[in-house]
Amino acid sequence: MSVPVVALFTVKEGYEDKVHEMFCSVIAETLREEGCITYQLNQDAENPRRFVWTEEWASAELLQKHLNADHIAKLFSELPPYIERSEVVALKKMAGGKA
Repeated sequence: MSVPVVALFTVKEGYEDKVHEMFCSVIAETLREEGCITYQLNQDAENPRRFVWTEEWASAELLQKHLNADHIAKLFSELPPYIERSEVVALKKMAGGKA
């Protein structure tokens, strides 16, 4: 069964453009990864400092492979100075279509 994921990042004030650029830099490569069903970057309509990833992966194993991929490891190593708060939640699909 596929694994939907929601990842929320609140960026420190003044770093919205920098983090947006950093996030966008991993999209094309991630979309080519085995098991990537959806991978979308969103921004909170009421809080521009809050970025929300919506993702879906073919399996937990392929999600883990993604999290260990070089481009994601690099991103996660560079993000901390710009992030105020973050949460990544792997979900259990209950009903409906793609995440």
